[in-house]
Amino acid sequence: MEVFRTEVNPPKFSFDIHHANQVVMIGSCFAENMGARLKQSKINTLVNPFGILFNPFSVMNALERMLNNRLYTESDLVKTGDHFASLDHHGRFNAATEAETLLAINTELAQGRKALLNANVVFVTLGSAWVYEHVASGHTVANCHKIPNKEFRKKLLSYQDVHLILRHIPPFLAASGVKAQVVFTVSPVRHWKDGATENQRSKALLIAAVNEVVQEFEQCHYFPAYEIMMDDLRDYRFYNTDMLHPTDQAIDYIWQKFQQSFFSEQTQEICASVKAVVQAASHRPVDPESNSFQRFLAKQISIIDELEKQYPDLDMSAEKKQFQHYLF
Repeated sequence: MEVFRTEVNPPKFSFDIHHANQVVMIGSCFAENMGARLKQSKINTLVNPFGILFNPFSVMNALERMLNNRLYTESDLVKTGDHFASLDHHGRFNAATEAETLLAINTELAQGRKALLNANVVFVTLGSAWVYEHVASGHTVANCHKIPNKEFRKKLLSYQDVHLILRHIPPFLAASGVKAQVVFTVSPVRHWKDGATENQRSKALLIAAVNEVVQEFEQCHYFPAYEIMMDDLRDYRFYNTDMLHPTDQAIDYIWQKFQQSFFSEQTQEICASVKAVVQAASHRPVDPESNSFQRFLAKQISIIDELEKQYPDLDMSAEKKQFQHYLF
């Protein structure tokens, strides 16, 4: 029988991710998408404590600030419109006062530091080798926060720049006391505003540099999210209406590949059971006092109790509390 597609089968790694692990996801959209699914599966996961980051410099800067515990101060902020922002952070940290912005930033910085120091696996997802340099400070930024373009200088990092930044990550983590496996990925999302050719040059630089680092360091690995999207799911039905971002169906497919790579069969079974309970917890009853719904609640609580008994590292207290709220 003829095969009408090219399927990418990612490798099975020498380590597993399971419910006793601490996972840290940092970087571009893959970090957000896979991180959300890890959290839904009740695996202890911290996702992007600086918000979405696209370029290697900003990822390395975030790791350095967290592990060296370098808190942000008023001098690190800029005023943009009615808000204060950090050029190292995503816009979700922006607030009306300096104090609010700093509280949000430094709270997550502390959480990130704690998670990194206890991490078993750190995922680094790279989106682009294009960077924006703040002209006034000379600082390479993570986000321009809609500040006028004239205040920034855009440039493409060289291969040497990207490689130097990425190869610094493994020894820096080790020197900081982080004993984690490091998994690099490259985001399949096209940065179309850079231009078609420019986007391809950027992705090529990232992939080539990551390959060198993975070859050099035993604790470093590569998960082919980019290749799965580009070569396995190469059809526009797997893209959102912007023709750049993957659909939920595509993300779910990559998640399946992710599980095959990093989860044992037992962990996959646990995640399936957890998913069923989480979906049940999202159910809103028409008649909470009905006998059928009360039996449903009792059954779900029993399932949670059994799961937590079998797997002590599993925490489903939020779902249990939700079911108990309706129980009479």
